[in-house]
Amino acid sequence: MTKDKDERKRSHLKLVVNNPEIRSARPAAAEQEFVPLEELIANRDLFRPAFYRGMGRLQTKGYQTLERFLAGRGAPYGIDPIHGKVLVLPAGSVSPESLEFGSPQDEVLLSISEDAGGTGLCFSLEMILPYFSEDDAVMEEALLFAPVLQYGALFLEENPHDGMLDLIYRLAVPLFPPLLTTRLAERMFSIFSFELKETFLALSDYPEG
Repeated sequence: MTKDKDERKRSHLKLVVNNPEIRSARPAAAEQEFVPLEELIANRDLFRPAFYRGMGRLQTKGYQTLERFLAGRGAPYGIDPIHGKVLVLPAGSVSPESLEFGSPQDEVLLSISEDAGGTGLCFSLEMILPYFSEDDAVMEEALLFAPVLQYGALFLEENPHDGMLDLIYRLAVPLFPPLLTTRLAERMFSIFSFELKETFLALSDYPEG
């Protein structure tokens, strides 16, 4: 009886609540100290020189355009020069549904990086979805249960902090010509918000074992 009860406890998807230091895409390496989003936002101007240091011209222009876009939206964002050079946003500022289904600590990572072919740049928005299970099979089933999206992709990745699988949504587009525009950023944010909503609604109906 006890064993059956324990199995039922582990056999469904749970929400991750208020533990960003563990269930986060930052830091990228175990030896790197976690920097809270609030600190990244508050020290944005202080971190900016280190963020742009050594960055290529086109990548710099892309991030500067992205910063202007976020400022124009009045979006709170942080600059992280340590963990892969990303801009970090509270997920609720992009997807209102993330506040309903997740927590205020959920983050969206924005990056402009070299594309897979090494011939241009790629703009991506990424979020760890606020669901987890200690059972890898449950996470794999949740991925299959989630909707097939038109633009973004869902995938599983092992979290280096605890070895558990994370369910991640990522939307990425190549920049060609290699310049980010306000129109493209607006479109990507719109798609990101819509597809996250669809995913949250689907996973909220995920059958609990």
